[in-house]
Amino acid sequence: MDKIRPFTRTLLAISLYAGLTLTPSAIAADAVNDHIAATIKAMDTNRDGMVSAAEHAAYAKTQFSAMDTNHDGQVTVAEMDAARMAKLKIKTAVALIPASATLIKPMDSNNDGMVSAEEHAAATEKDFNTMDANHDGQLSADEMRIGYDSKVASVSPAPGMN
Repeated sequence: MDKIRPFTRTLLAISLYAGLTLTPSAIAADAVNDHIAATIKAMDTNRDGMVSAAEHAAYAKTQFSAMDTNHDGQVTVAEMDAARMAKLKIKTAVALIPASATLIKPMDSNNDGMVSAEEHAAATEKDFNTMDANHDGQLSADEMRIGYDSKVASVSPAPGMN
């Protein structure tokens, strides 16, 4: 039983990161839609059902600040691990799929292994512009869903998991 437990935790972490549950695909799609709806609700401060570039940037800044626990303007792999573990309610970074270092790498423009507030803001602005398929300066639920699916598909698994 103990040998199965870490594998089960890893599968659960994969499903939680992807916004999916280990159920039939129709239910999994509902879980992703629920996640997108909750994210839009958190971002959409004017409650118009859309996420503007300013709302997206403000939300990203809040998320960065929450991860930057020592308030030095940098998010390390350890800080991102801690934030993600708390959000997923897991006790070990080994279960994080993909690894936080994998998520930091594309944002880390100066290759110092950390993400500064400026790097994070630039990366999230790029994400917004990529998701804004019709270039209207707003993200709809459909645009966020497509962007989310694309982002999940683009990240590689944690080391040793491929």
